[in-house]
Amino acid sequence: MSSRTPSADVLVIDDSDIARESMKRALAAAGLRVIDLPSPIGATSAILRTQPRLVVIDINMPSMRGDKLASLFRKTEKLGELKIVLVSGNDTTQLDALAREAQADAVVAKSAGTDALVRTVKQLLAEAR
Repeated sequence: MSSRTPSADVLVIDDSDIARESMKRALAAAGLRVIDLPSPIGATSAILRTQPRLVVIDINMPSMRGDKLASLFRKTEKLGELKIVLVSGNDTTQLDALAREAQADAVVAKSAGTDALVRTVKQLLAEAR
């Protein structure tokens, strides 16, 4: 990634407008610069353009599962430092298994609410400094 200042701290990718807006609002209220996408299409170019330090990805999306997208990010050299949080309505046991396979840094069940997401994101960003 280039040395210019990132224009976002977090990229949220979720096909649900309601869930995406809720996550975006909560993260922005916590003082983070947030951008969002309604699908995985264009995610890599958005990351390279805005240089977020972390991406939140919904697992259950129609065009590409979020865990598969996370795996692709892990295989892309330019995205190696990117922190990844998977979110889903799935149960936590299934989420943990998917996160291990995709090499995600964390998972947050949507049922845990946006406060849990904000805590997880802030913790990962603090560790990355």
